[in-house]
Amino acid sequence: MKTWMVITVILAVYGCPLCVRAGEAEQSLQTEAQWNQETLWDQAEEYLDVREIEESLKASDQAEEFSFSDAVRSLIRGEIPFQPEKIGSIVSDIFFSELNQQRKTAVQILVVVLASAVFSNFVTVFENNQIADISFYMMYLLISTLLVRSFAGMSRIAVQACTAIADFMKVLLPSYLITVVLSSGSVTALGFYEITVMAVNILQFVMIKLIFPGIHFYLILLILNQLAQEDCFSRFAKLAETVISWTLRSILGIVVGLQAVQCLIAPTVDSLKNSAAHRLARLVPGIGSALDAAAETVAGSAVLLKNAVGVAGILALALICLTPLVKLAASILMFRLLCALIQPVCEKRTVEGIESISGGAMLLLRTLLTAVSIFIISLAMITSAVKSG
Repeated sequence: MKTWMVITVILAVYGCPLCVRAGEAEQSLQTEAQWNQETLWDQAEEYLDVREIEESLKASDQAEEFSFSDAVRSLIRGEIPFQPEKIGSIVSDIFFSELNQQRKTAVQILVVVLASAVFSNFVTVFENNQIADISFYMMYLLISTLLVRSFAGMSRIAVQACTAIADFMKVLLPSYLITVVLSSGSVTALGFYEITVMAVNILQFVMIKLIFPGIHFYLILLILNQLAQEDCFSRFAKLAETVISWTLRSILGIVVGLQAVQCLIAPTVDSLKNSAAHRLARLVPGIGSALDAAAETVAGSAVLLKNAVGVAGILALALICLTPLVKLAASILMFRLLCALIQPVCEKRTVEGIESISGGAMLLLRTLLTAVSIFIISLAMITSAVKSG
């Protein structure tokens, strides 16, 4: 856009008699500057390659039915690209479906716990306590096997969701950066690119490769702590939980803080450049006002396109994480309900061991929420901060 304005200024200064053709030039520029909102995305889609974005969403089980192009087109028209009344039904379907899947594991654990309680009361008639200890270890190891198997499924869901977030941001970033360059400038786009790439790398190498194994280690410590009658590993597990929590908060604070500084400075620099170009356009004799009006219209359309792409990206991220978040929440509720049911008839160590699975699932939930919050907040900040000059 800036190159087109400079060429027009040169032609206007050194061209043939402008006063005679000023009216025709003004009418032509105003006609060319008219952007139809209905066809804005169709025109921009020729230059923005969204095929990889659509393929990335189709590869994700959570957002395979979401069309990125249709969402952007609806947002440009000022429409909501989804039906809000269906969100509640979708969430409830996912929630109760996950409860139904976890019910089998919960019933198996409940049967083992009840059998363990009956057997423990039976062996108390013997003077040898070793029989009771051996029976507890056998029952607890069986319960631990069921718990670890269930937790492995929950961990796999969270890792797949984080991987889908990283893959989606990689394909969304080029197209979104083009709209940021058109609406604001290269300084803002470059800053957003650097911070987003840093966030993607943090997600892949810190969260997926360090945080999730740390959560597994935390769960193992809690399960092993219940094997002995003494409290041996609870402080170590608390330390692991503290490190994980502080790491997640630090990542969120650093990325969002850098993005906030970027949104305060870079758009202002680009706005200053655009304002100077607009003032130069107004100085062109005869067609200055028309030239400036055309530039403003094109810039406004670029901002509209950028906002629509940004909001569509936020919706896509939310859909990618919707199913995993609801499933993790349902699993946490199921295991806490199970602990509440068996507490009156079960040994304390067994209850603590079963409750540890909900603690590990809670850390998985917090990690996934942190991962998606980083990119949703970043997109929201850059979308709201970038203005046309």
